[in-house]
Amino acid sequence: MKLFLASEGSDPRTTEKLEEYVGGLKGKKVVYIPTARNGENEFGQWHDSSTWQFLQNSGMEVTSAQLEDYKDDSVIKLFENKDIFWFSGGAAGYLMYWIRRVELDKHLPRLLEKSLWVGSSAGSMITSNSLGVCDWYIGESEPGASLIPGLGYVDFEIYPHYEENLLGEIKRRFKGNKLYLLKNGEVIIFLDGKVTVLGEVRIITNV
Repeated sequence: MKLFLASEGSDPRTTEKLEEYVGGLKGKKVVYIPTARNGENEFGQWHDSSTWQFLQNSGMEVTSAQLEDYKDDSVIKLFENKDIFWFSGGAAGYLMYWIRRVELDKHLPRLLEKSLWVGSSAGSMITSNSLGVCDWYIGESEPGASLIPGLGYVDFEIYPHYEENLLGEIKRRFKGNKLYLLKNGEVIIFLDGKVTVLGEVRIITNV
C-alpha cells in the first residue's frame, strides 16, 4: 500500500514532492474526493478551491467523486483504473462517515494495490486508526469525530498545519500513542509499512 500523506496538498512544495515521487504528473489519472471540504465549508465550494484549480491545470486526467451524490457503492466505478486517489482536507469525521456510507472502505484495500493515496490534511488524518486529534484540533475542532474509527492503514496519527507555538498545547491534549506533526509543505510517505518523512521529523509519543 502506497500513501502520500500531506499537511496541505495544494502547497507548491507538496505538489513538487508529489511530481517527483510519481515521476511526473502529466497524463496521470486522478479521482478527486472533495467530500471533507463539504463538511467544513459551504457545500460545493470546493470548485473554487486552490486544490481543484491546481488539479485542473496539472496536466492530469481528473475526475471528481463527491461521495454525497451516492447512496451505495456505485461510486466505486470512478476509482477503477486510476493512478491517484486524492482526498481533500476539511472535516475528517464527515469524510469517514461518507466513506463508510457508500462502502468505499470495503473496496479501498483492493484498489490501493495499484493506486496511490494522496491525502491533504483530513485526507491524511483518516488513514489512522483513530480520529481523536480531530476532536480537539486547535482552532478547528470537530467534536465527536473520534466516535468514528479511521481506516487503520497506519499505526500513528497526524497533526497537519503544525506551527511551533502550538507544541505545548498539542502535548497536553494528545492522548494517543504516536503523533506526527506536519508543517505545510511536508509529507509522510508510507510504503508497505515503511515511513519516510519529507521534511523535519517531529513525533509525540505516549508509550
